[in-house]
Amino acid sequence: MGSGSVIQGLDTPPVRLPPGAGRADSTLRPLIVAGKPFYLLRQRGSLSDIAYDHGRLLAAEIEQGVFPEILSAIARGTDLGGPLRNGVAGALFRALSDRIAESVSPEFRDAMGALADGYRDALPAPRFTRQQVIDAIVAIELDDLADGIARRLQIPSAGARAAAIGDVLELCVLDKLSPDLRDFFAGIREDPARQAVVSEALASKAHSDHRTGFSCTGFSLPGPLTADGRHLHARNLDADLYNWNIATTLFLIDETPGHPDWHRYVAFGTAGLIYPGGISGLNDAGIATSLHQLSTTHCRTRFSAGRADLAPFVQQRILREAGSLEEAVEIAITTPAFSAWVIFVSDAATGRARQVEFNGETFRLGPVVEGGPFAQTNHFRHPDLVEHLFDERDAHYTPTFGKWLETRTRLAMVEQALAEKRVVDIDGAIDLLASGRDWQLTELTRGQGLDPATAAVERSFGRVPRKAYGQLGSIVRGDPARRPGHDEAWMTLGERLPACQSTFIGWRIDWDGFDLHPVDGDPLRRTRQYADSGRANWESSFETYRSARVAFARPADANGVLLTHAPDAAERLAYAARAEALVSSAIDLAAEDGIVEVPYHYMRARLRHQLGRYAEAKADWDLLRVIWGDPVDAVWPVEAPRLRPLLFDYEAGLVLALAVVTEDRLRGGWTWDGRAAQLQAARGLLAGLRDRLFPAGAPAHFDLVAWIDRIDAIMTRDSAGVALPDPNFVTVE
Repeated sequence: MGSGSVIQGLDTPPVRLPPGAGRADSTLRPLIVAGKPFYLLRQRGSLSDIAYDHGRLLAAEIEQGVFPEILSAIARGTDLGGPLRNGVAGALFRALSDRIAESVSPEFRDAMGALADGYRDALPAPRFTRQQVIDAIVAIELDDLADGIARRLQIPSAGARAAAIGDVLELCVLDKLSPDLRDFFAGIREDPARQAVVSEALASKAHSDHRTGFSCTGFSLPGPLTADGRHLHARNLDADLYNWNIATTLFLIDETPGHPDWHRYVAFGTAGLIYPGGISGLNDAGIATSLHQLSTTHCRTRFSAGRADLAPFVQQRILREAGSLEEAVEIAITTPAFSAWVIFVSDAATGRARQVEFNGETFRLGPVVEGGPFAQTNHFRHPDLVEHLFDERDAHYTPTFGKWLETRTRLAMVEQALAEKRVVDIDGAIDLLASGRDWQLTELTRGQGLDPATAAVERSFGRVPRKAYGQLGSIVRGDPARRPGHDEAWMTLGERLPACQSTFIGWRIDWDGFDLHPVDGDPLRRTRQYADSGRANWESSFETYRSARVAFARPADANGVLLTHAPDAAERLAYAARAEALVSSAIDLAAEDGIVEVPYHYMRARLRHQLGRYAEAKADWDLLRVIWGDPVDAVWPVEAPRLRPLLFDYEAGLVLALAVVTEDRLRGGWTWDGRAAQLQAARGLLAGLRDRLFPAGAPAHFDLVAWIDRIDAIMTRDSAGVALPDPNFVTVE
C-alpha cells in the first residue's frame, strides 16, 4: 500500500505565511493520517523567529491544545477558597513564574515572547494574554519548584522549614505586594499558621491533579545489536497533558544560518511546545536525546538574570549544538538548573550512551555505555545522588513509595527485555514501549514456583512502561556510518490512548534536502501483541481507564470546559462518580477477554469508598483479598480467568488495610472480630517490604513508613479519624 493512501495531504502545497507576516523560513503540512490530524512543521531561522512563526501557523491548535489544560491547572491550583489564601497562592505563583522568566537566557526569553506574539497576531480575538502564554511555557519548571519548596515545609526539620521560608520571602518581594499580602509575608517567620497557608498554597500547585510534569521510559541500542545495524533510541513521554494529541507535531528545525557549526534536528511535540527538542529527538550528527523528570528539595530559585534555562531547552540546545557525546555533556553541565532532571544522550556514530543527572545544586555523569543497551526511567542512579536518606539531604525524592517502587521496577523490566534481546527492530521497540509486563510480578511467580505463562504478570497500568497519562511514543534510528537518507524518526499519532497503544508513523530524514518523507514499505506500525493474543478488549480497556483518570483529575463543566476554580465537594463527588463508572466499564471490557485486572478493582474500591458506597467497595476489596489468598467470599467478573491474577506484597498490604477502613464504615464501628488480625497482616506485609528493601538501621521511604504508621493508628481508633491519601491512578498508590 502506498503512503499516499494512508497519509492524506502529502501532495498538497504546504502552508506558508503571507509575505511580511512570518519571520523565518517556515512551512506547515497539515496531514490526515489514519483519520487523525498530524502536522509537519519545517523551519529554518533563529529560535525567536522560528517561535514567532510557530505561534502564527499553529495558533488555532494552540488554543485547543495543551495551553488551556496548563492554564486551567494553574487557576485551580491557586484557588484555596478565600481572598487572603487565594492572594497568597497567586503571589507565590506570580513570583515563581516571573523568577523563572527572568532567570532564563535572553535567547529563550525572547523566544517565549515571540511565540506569544505570533499566536496573538494570528487571531482576531486570542483567548490567552501574552503573560498567560509565558506562564504556560515555564509551568514545567514552576511545578517542580513549588513541589520542592512544599516538601521542605513538610519535612520535620526546623532547618529545612526555615530555609524554605527564606526562599519564599526572597521570592515574594514585599514592596511588590498589596498591603494585606505584605503584612502576611512580613510576619511569616514567627507564625506557624501563616507558614501552613504557604505550605498549602505550594502543595496545591504541586498536587498531581494540578501538575503538568513529564515522566518517561527511555532506552537505546547501538547499531551492532539491531537487526539492520541502525542505532535505536526510544522513549515514552508520560505527562498530565491530555490535549497533547489534538495537534501532534513533528518538527524539522535548522538554526544553522549564522552558526555553521550547529546541527539540524528532528524533534517531537505538539502545538505551542516551544522546546520540542526538549522531549526527544535526533540531529544530523546522529546524537539522540530524551529527558526524564524527577522531584527534588534541592531546587534553585536564585540566579543572576539570564544565567539558567529550562531543562527541556538545555536538551534542545544539545540537539542543535552537539556533534558528539562529549559536546552534549558539556552543554548540560555548564547550564545552571532549576530542579531535578536526567538528560539521556546516545550517539549513533559511536554506539555510546550516557546520562547527565542534575538538580539545582549538583551535576553528576553516569558511566559511558559503549556497545551495549542502556535504559532510563525517573530516578537518579549515580552513587552521589541516589535516594537513600528520605529527607531533605537526598538529591531527589519520589513522592510516594509506590512511585519509588514503580520507577525501579520499570527500569528492571526494560533492562531485562534489552538483555534478552527482545528488541532488535522497530516493532520490538514499539512492543516494549507498550509493554505491561511487571518485573515484580515476574519475580513473584518465580519465588512461588508458578508458571509465568499462566499468571497475570502483565498489567494494564502500575509498575510498567505503559502509563495512564502516556501522550507520546517516539523512536529515532540513526545510521552509524551517517549515510544520507538512512536516519528515521517514528512517533505516535495518538488516535488511541495511551499513546504507546496508538499507531507510529515513520519518516525518513533527508538532512541535505531538509525534508521528511514517509519510510519505504509500511510507514504505519502499531503494537500487535494484544490483538494477536486475543486480548483486544483488554487493550481497549486501557483507554477507558485513562478516561477515568481524566474525569477525576482534570475537572470540566457540563460542556467539557476545564474548570478554572477548585471543584467544590459536590463537584468532586460528581467527578469521582464519573470515574467510577468508567473504571467499571474498563473492568467489563477486560472480562470479555477473561482478564481480572487488579488495578481496576483497586481503584474502583477507592472511588466507591470515597463516594460512600461502602458495600460496593467491600465487594472489590473482597475480590482482591481472595486473589491474595484470604478465605472470604467474592464475586468474580469472569467465571474462569484466563490468567491467574496476582498481588504483590505492597498492594496486598494496602488492600488489607483499606478493606478495614471500608468495613468500619459499613459496620458503623471499629471493634468487630477479625479486624486486628487483618491489620496485623497488612502491617506485616509492609514491614516485611521495609526490611527487605532498605538496609537494617537505615531510613526507609517516608511514604512506606507513613502507611505503617497509618495502620498503627487505625489499630487503636476508628479509621474515620485517620487521613488517607488521595487515590492515585498512575502508580495505583
